[in-house]
Amino acid sequence: MCLYLIQFELDLEMKKYTLLNYAIEEYNSEKSFTINLASLNIEPSKLIRPGDIAIFCENTNKAHASKPIGAKIINVLKNEVTVKFFHSKQAEILRDKEKRFNISFQSKHWPLRCCHYALMIMSECNWREIIYPQLKTNCTDMEFDIEWINTNIKKNKRQKQAVMKILNNTARPAPYIIFGPPGTGKTATLVEAICQIVRQYPMKNILVCTLSNTAADEIAKRLIKNIPINLIYRMYAPSREWLSVDKEIRPCANFVEDTTIFLSKDVLLQKKIIISTLSSSIRLIDENFRKNHFSYIIIDEASQATEPDMLIPLAVTNQAEDEGIGFQAQIVIAGDPYQLGPVIRCRRIERLLGRSMLERLMNDCDPYKMQDGKYNPNYITKLIKNYRSHGNLLYMSNKLFYNDELKVCGGADTQMALNWSQLSNKKFPMIFQEVLGTEQRCESLSVYNTAEVLSVLVYVDILMNTQFKTHAITQQDIGIITPFTRQQLHIKYHLAAMNYKDITVGTVETFQGQERNVIILSTVRSKLFKHDSEEHIGFLSNPKRFNVALTRAKALTIIIGDPNILCKDERWKLLWDYCKEHNGYVPFQRLPLKKNHLLGVMRLKGWRYGVFVGGFVGFFGLCCYATMIRPMLNPEPYKRFRERAFSDRPS
Repeated sequence: MCLYLIQFELDLEMKKYTLLNYAIEEYNSEKSFTINLASLNIEPSKLIRPGDIAIFCENTNKAHASKPIGAKIINVLKNEVTVKFFHSKQAEILRDKEKRFNISFQSKHWPLRCCHYALMIMSECNWREIIYPQLKTNCTDMEFDIEWINTNIKKNKRQKQAVMKILNNTARPAPYIIFGPPGTGKTATLVEAICQIVRQYPMKNILVCTLSNTAADEIAKRLIKNIPINLIYRMYAPSREWLSVDKEIRPCANFVEDTTIFLSKDVLLQKKIIISTLSSSIRLIDENFRKNHFSYIIIDEASQATEPDMLIPLAVTNQAEDEGIGFQAQIVIAGDPYQLGPVIRCRRIERLLGRSMLERLMNDCDPYKMQDGKYNPNYITKLIKNYRSHGNLLYMSNKLFYNDELKVCGGADTQMALNWSQLSNKKFPMIFQEVLGTEQRCESLSVYNTAEVLSVLVYVDILMNTQFKTHAITQQDIGIITPFTRQQLHIKYHLAAMNYKDITVGTVETFQGQERNVIILSTVRSKLFKHDSEEHIGFLSNPKRFNVALTRAKALTIIIGDPNILCKDERWKLLWDYCKEHNGYVPFQRLPLKKNHLLGVMRLKGWRYGVFVGGFVGFFGLCCYATMIRPMLNPEPYKRFRERAFSDRPS
């Protein structure tokens, strides 16, 4: 029922992408052309997928209007989709420049169909021992003569432990969990485990699945360096474009002459490692492998997948109950329950499917619960050495989410921002920049904050003219996180005007699994919400979003927001207090605006940009008057004036 509700919700969301009275202008070939969706202010990649259908209806009152025409979506980019018609005659109808069309989109619901299929198969077997495992005590560890491929893992006790337990199948038939907090080498541990399985068990086969193609490609690229490429098979969906495949991966990908193919069963049997996304692994079921063909199923990004998603690769190794054998594979799932979980668009069922299998196992099943402050190493390993971030940037997440167990092991690059000119405390690479702006709501109901937009631009401009020790900051070093689509659009527009088009701007979801030397976080909020007579800051209070946002930076984090609002949340209050304690809090009147910087920005884009920046200068001047000059002249009415000037908050 939950899957059907998601399907219904997706169909409703698809209607937001409908284009009315659209003229076809951009042709790519005889059968294909591009549809520009920039006018919708919605990124199509968030919902539309290759393989979905675009339907064209002529916008006319004439009785002889052409019938609706369907085309297959073959590529999805940031603001446009490419469609291909099944017959050239269909495309000819749309080439008439005098005609206008209403264009709608229909989802093929491929991932949901895969989940339905996997559930049907799993219903025929006894899968309770996997989904609700019980503790067993008859685990025996074998000794292996191991030559470690990654020498750093050899020095890391927890990573070595995880690899050895996986080799010994200590949890089977239950899943083995690698609990990998940010920057602790989770992917490196998985890759080492796969390499050692190939070395220690030459006859065993491995299925590697991830939620995203990006993660699957990363694992494939690392494995190629240590395992003969003829033993690896990177299986892509038919919608994947050849040119989008990394050149390192192409020799082991399912392409022939730029076209995706599916290998025959005889060829697949020669591959020791098959790598795919969770939904693409459904294709292996139809090959009717012997039920114990895969000895290991390894799933990365498990904390972001729904439970039905996780069942897809498990169905590949399904063994009918009447055979009396059960599951033969050791399942390994890796993730972090304190980072973002599955994305569920249907709020009605978020409580049912919004919790991953990994999180449920750790919270509800005895083998994975902490006992006397420790996890059972036969079922779960928690990685604790953080190689990504400076210690001050890791402190708050470590304290709030990881029992203060994470150890700072980062290299010299995590120290590069120390002694930066903009740091009040030269040894504390975090800035909490107060901005007393006003959030505004647009027609799409998304919000933005103009004062924070300019504050972001100010820091970006300073950073782009900065050298951290011997490292000159580039656009690729900077990531900008903001929770609202409209704020993203404003920031991207003005960054483009400043010729900073290569700086990534996105939501917390965009940055999960990524890292940057510098992260700028624009919180946007300047109002409180009320629910059951209690004030709150909306989804900014989500602990998982908070954790991910704070753990993306390696060397420097700049938080831009209104502490009067944010501190209504306990976690944000702790962060603000931490920054104040270490002299990292910067009041609004100390925003590092410079006259020559403002004039340069104004000249860059003419009057439009001048009006934008000029308006903010006036606003900033008022702020200085309200927060510095007037309090010295007449301190008493200061608080009331400040509320009138900057606050749009409910009483």
